[in-house]
Amino acid sequence: MPRGLVDQSKIRAGVQRAERALAPDVIRIMHSFAEDVQGNISLFFRIVISDAAAAPNRLRETTQRIISKVSHDIKAEELGLQTYFNFRSRSEQAALKEPFWERP
Repeated sequence: MPRGLVDQSKIRAGVQRAERALAPDVIRIMHSFAEDVQGNISLFFRIVISDAAAAPNRLRETTQRIISKVSHDIKAEELGLQTYFNFRSRSEQAALKEPFWERP
C-alpha cells in the first residue's frame, strides 16, 4: 500500500499514545516508510529504550510488550503494511550518536 493511502496522522497519534504508555522503558519511538528487502513499502520503527529495559533479564519481555502495544495502538492489522521493529538502548545510542535515531 503506498504511503499516501495510509493515514499518517493516525499512525503518529498511535505512536505517541504507545510512547506515553510505555514510559519510562521507552525513551522515544520513531517511524518511517521504506521498501523492505522484497521491495514492498513497509513501516519501520526505531525505538530507543532505557538501559534498565535493555537489561538481559528484561529485554525479551520489554521488546515483546512494546511491539504488542505499538501494533495495537497504530492498528497495524488495518494498515496493510508489513511492520519492522528495531531497538537500541539509550547508552548504545549515546555512544553511536546516529542522527537517524534522534528526533528531527
